[in-house]
Amino acid sequence: MLKEILNKFLILNGVQAAIVIQENGEIIESMKSGIVIDRNLRTALSAIMTDTKSAATGFDSASLSMVFAEYSDKFLILGPLAEEFFLVVIAKSTANIGQISYEMRKNQEAIVSLL
Repeated sequence: MLKEILNKFLILNGVQAAIVIQENGEIIESMKSGIVIDRNLRTALSAIMTDTKSAATGFDSASLSMVFAEYSDKFLILGPLAEEFFLVVIAKSTANIGQISYEMRKNQEAIVSLL
């Protein structure tokens, strides 16, 4: 069932991966196309998750809702699901950021119910 939800992201134009990942870098489930999720990427994602949660405490304990990072030809959007679980979407720079973030919010509860 989780794979079915993550597959909804892969049908969006330019999306290369949808990943449910723990804060420690362990991948719970992923759907990907044309991208390799290696240990270096998992480590980097773990660092982003940990650092952004720490930064949120500096904003009067504001809860983290979404992180966006843009690179030369790709971007990633990271959103919290539950205590230490996150949804990460990696897409080409031509993908529709608004559509992806909308789908992330729309499917958040369904994903959490499967964790």
